[in-house]
Amino acid sequence: MVYPLVDAANEDPQRFIISDGVTDFTRRAFNDRVNRAIHMMWDMGITPGSAAAIMAVNSCDFAALAIGMALGGVSFVPVNWHLTEDEAGYILKQSGAKVVFSDAEHSGLARKAATRAGGIPVIQFGAEVDGLLAKSVSAEIPDDTLYATPIYFTSGTTGKPKGTRMSQMPQGVTLRQAMAQFTALPSVIGGGKAERPPSHLVTGPMYHAAPLMAGLRTLMQGGQVRIMKRFDAEEALKLIEQYKVTLLMMVPIMFSRMLQLPEAVRKKYDHSSIRSVTHLGAPMPIEVKRKIIDWWGPILSDAYGCSEIGAVSFIGTQEWLKKPGSVGKPIPSFTVQIIGEDNQELPVGEVGLIYMTSLTDVDLLYVDDPEKTKAAHRGPKQFTLGDMGRLDEDGYLYLADRRVDMINSGGVNIYPAEIEAAMLEHPAIADVAVIGVPNKEWGQEVKAIIELRAGHSGSQTLAAEILIWLKDYVGSYKMPKSIEFRASLPRYPNGKLHRRELRDPYWAKQ
Repeated sequence: MVYPLVDAANEDPQRFIISDGVTDFTRRAFNDRVNRAIHMMWDMGITPGSAAAIMAVNSCDFAALAIGMALGGVSFVPVNWHLTEDEAGYILKQSGAKVVFSDAEHSGLARKAATRAGGIPVIQFGAEVDGLLAKSVSAEIPDDTLYATPIYFTSGTTGKPKGTRMSQMPQGVTLRQAMAQFTALPSVIGGGKAERPPSHLVTGPMYHAAPLMAGLRTLMQGGQVRIMKRFDAEEALKLIEQYKVTLLMMVPIMFSRMLQLPEAVRKKYDHSSIRSVTHLGAPMPIEVKRKIIDWWGPILSDAYGCSEIGAVSFIGTQEWLKKPGSVGKPIPSFTVQIIGEDNQELPVGEVGLIYMTSLTDVDLLYVDDPEKTKAAHRGPKQFTLGDMGRLDEDGYLYLADRRVDMINSGGVNIYPAEIEAAMLEHPAIADVAVIGVPNKEWGQEVKAIIELRAGHSGSQTLAAEILIWLKDYVGSYKMPKSIEFRASLPRYPNGKLHRRELRDPYWAKQ
């Protein structure tokens, strides 16, 4: 019962509602598929209180099954298909998933991970899922069915992945109560009354909370959703024009990729339908954001937070132009403090760990890991995500880096994001990662790993030219001691750098 729970009774049931480029669904057809998914799982013994996993690229079936799990009382466990079979198997076992739904592309990894988790069944999208859905009824489910929140796992950049539940949505409430609370949650996408039902383009992987939840919210508002299987800069512009997209949620690397398109390509597509764009997931280089604002207008918003607790701070374009680089002030349900290594609050302007205090029932909880939960907390409902940052005199928050990514050279803290943002302004650089590598005297030294734009090739001469150019933008102690060129950098589909993959070879013998 997806749509009868929202105020969309007058909407045409035959109206297009969701597409992944291969399959299109009307409101009635998608509602039918979600209901069949719920009954399919119940018929399989995956009843309320159980958990089930999905390991697949974006698709309408991914959305239908994930929504069906939540509405059917089954905890949805998304599995990042970039993980190793050991990491994925650990997630399946820790979550208690009874089944894994997978696409053909990742069924091999899913089966290996399922074996490591004790031999749970793997069901593949396509004929296998379609056959089970065809045998299931499409009857609406009772309103008093208990809603289940998803279980999200960290990407495993340090140690084993850790599971967390989305604490914005309480456990143990009925479906009707949950949907009422969900639609009442503050949204980081859009604002005010829309001229027409929203149209949302899902650009990021739906195994992350934000892309999936933003899409679900649009569906519940009677809007349309177009799902990208994987992000492609020009394809995104094409879809924005084709579907008259009004809402977008993106990560900084996506904007960089769009800006790297030839100007003729960028001007080829109409983007005038866009009303609101939220970016999150990583700090946005100031000049990249300025260029997008010049191109798309003052419609960008920045949100800082995470899957488990939602948005902590928020800033719109006009505020950001006055406070460039900021991720805004805390929203009313949070306060933010910057804490130093001595566990004391730091004064304005100094960089330290960002701690947030929840003023509601929202809290950070790692599933079956009390020690991890305790380590993240400084006090009741006061916790850190491991990010470094500072507050200015007006209470605006600025991000520095993840603590694990910070480079300490000779006792001085160096933040990679600052150097990366500067280097991305160089006309030859398409992408860059700054990491700390071993140095016998200083402990760590700065290294830059660069992906070049088309038409450029790596050489010692170019490396020297880049370093000379960079001296005008960063302090001498932040300058890379070495530069390496690679064909591409490892990034997760959400745009975040896979820094561990870059760092590990240098530290393997340390």
